[in-house]
Amino acid sequence: MIKQLFTRLSEVWPAVERIARAEGVVRIGASDLDDTHSGLFDEWIEHGHHATMRYLEKSASIRRHPEGRFPWAKSAVVILVPYASTRPDAPPGALSNHLARYALGDDYHEVLDGILRKIETAAAPHGKTWRYVDTGPLSDRSLATQAGLGWIAKNAMLINEEIGSYTFIGTLLTSLENDIAPDPVADRCGTCTRCLDACPTDAILPNRTVASDICISYATIEHRGPLPDITLAGNAFGCDICQEVCPWNNSPAATHLSFAPRDEYRATPITDLLRYEQSDFSTLFRKSAVKRARLAGMQRNVAALTEEESRGMLKP
Repeated sequence: MIKQLFTRLSEVWPAVERIARAEGVVRIGASDLDDTHSGLFDEWIEHGHHATMRYLEKSASIRRHPEGRFPWAKSAVVILVPYASTRPDAPPGALSNHLARYALGDDYHEVLDGILRKIETAAAPHGKTWRYVDTGPLSDRSLATQAGLGWIAKNAMLINEEIGSYTFIGTLLTSLENDIAPDPVADRCGTCTRCLDACPTDAILPNRTVASDICISYATIEHRGPLPDITLAGNAFGCDICQEVCPWNNSPAATHLSFAPRDEYRATPITDLLRYEQSDFSTLFRKSAVKRARLAGMQRNVAALTEEESRGMLKP
C-alpha cells in the first residue's frame, strides 16, 4: 500500500489542530514566509537599537530572504501558548515578585519545542519541517500577524484581541503549500499610549519597536557586564510593565500547566541569590528561562535592586 503524500497545508490541518488543542495551544494559524516587518527591523538595526545583540544583525539578510536558508519552505504553522498573567501571592522581597511572568514556570523554549515536535508528526511525513521557538532568524511576531493571530502593538508585543499578549509564540516551517487563509486582524491600539507612558526608561519607540540599550528586559537578561544607567523598577529578570497596563490583557487565557508559577520562587527571598554558588543557581532554575541571565547576571541585578531599595525605589 502506497502512503498518500499531501502537498497542501489544508490537507494536514485537521490533524495539526487536533494535536495543538490537546497540547494546550490556544490559537493556531498559518502564514507564508515573507516578513512584512523586515523593513522596520532593518531600520531598528541601522539605529543600533539591538545594542550588543550582534547575532540579530548577522541574521538580518535571512530575515529579508528566508528562501536563502530554507529554499524548500512554503508555509509556517504558528501557535500561541499562554503563560501566567498574574503573579502568585508572595511575601515582600520574594523572588517571584521580581521575575517577568513568562519566567515563573518552565523554560518556554523546551515546552513549545515539545509541542511543535508533536505537531510535526502530522506534517513531517509529507515533506520537510523545521521548528523555531524564539531562536531563529525569522520574526515569530510578524509570522503570527500574517497568520491572523493578532497585531504587533505599540509596545512591540503581539496582541490577540481575545486573550491579550501573555502568550508564547512557536513556529513550524513546512514544505507544504500554504492554502490556509487567515481572518483579517485589525490594529486595535487606537490612540492608547498606556504602554509608552508607563515604561520607566522610555524604551518604547514611536514606531512600535524597543530601544534595547535602555530596555529593562534587555539589561537584566541579555546584557553582559555592568548594567546601563537605568532604573530596574523592581525587576531582576525581564519586565512586564508595558503588559500590565495594557487594556487588552483584561481577559487572558488560562495558564498552560507548564508555566504555572513555581512555589520555590515564592519561598525564596531574592537576596538569597547574592550568596548562591553555581550549583544552587542551577538547582533553583532547572529547566527555567532564567538561566539565560546566568548566575553572575542575576547577582548583578539583585545587587542593583538592593541599591534601589535603599533609595526607596524597589517594588514589594
